[in-house]
Amino acid sequence: MLVLFNYIFNKRFEFSVSLLSMKLLQNLAVFLINCLKKYLNFILIKDNQIHLFINKDYIFEVCFFLKNSIFIFCNQLMDITAIDRIEHLKDGYRWEFVYVFLSTYLNLRIFVRGYLKYYQFLPSIYVLFSSSNWLEREIWDMFGIYFKNHPDLRRILTDYSFLGSPLRKDFPLTGYLEVRYEEATKSIVVEQLELTQELREFRLENPWK
Repeated sequence: MLVLFNYIFNKRFEFSVSLLSMKLLQNLAVFLINCLKKYLNFILIKDNQIHLFINKDYIFEVCFFLKNSIFIFCNQLMDITAIDRIEHLKDGYRWEFVYVFLSTYLNLRIFVRGYLKYYQFLPSIYVLFSSSNWLEREIWDMFGIYFKNHPDLRRILTDYSFLGSPLRKDFPLTGYLEVRYEEATKSIVVEQLELTQELREFRLENPWK
């Protein structure tokens, strides 16, 4: 396997991910398992992409390895997002986190994924990828997931006085507050939302089955 990776490295990775055979992806997966077996829960190969499922406590270590390994060299952090799993809350885990890395040398995306309980936090990877600054602030703003050791963790899309996290599935579609301009006082007023009628439940089912 090391001979195969040395061959790839010496060839300067002159191929695209579409040319990577399943055998090569399997060899890469075996390499990751051997190097990260302490941190991995399991690994998945899907659509020419590798998904690493890890414990949230090992995010920093895994990201450090992916960035600095000469055989992978994930030099770009493409995205960080979260998934609200409120319908699966019975298993104790509310969130699923997803980190998307790109290796421009391999032209390969690697996903780092895992699960998070309701009041747990994630470690910041700002010292590894400066682009994570805004991505982590967006998750804090939209989902309310805290990032430890973040240099400037504050809201980025909503107002400072905004209540709640808009992308949580239990957040009401109408929100909690309304903002309007009051002509009498010539100012913007923020007050509790009042509906003139009850919010109806819409059933998006097809009756013509």
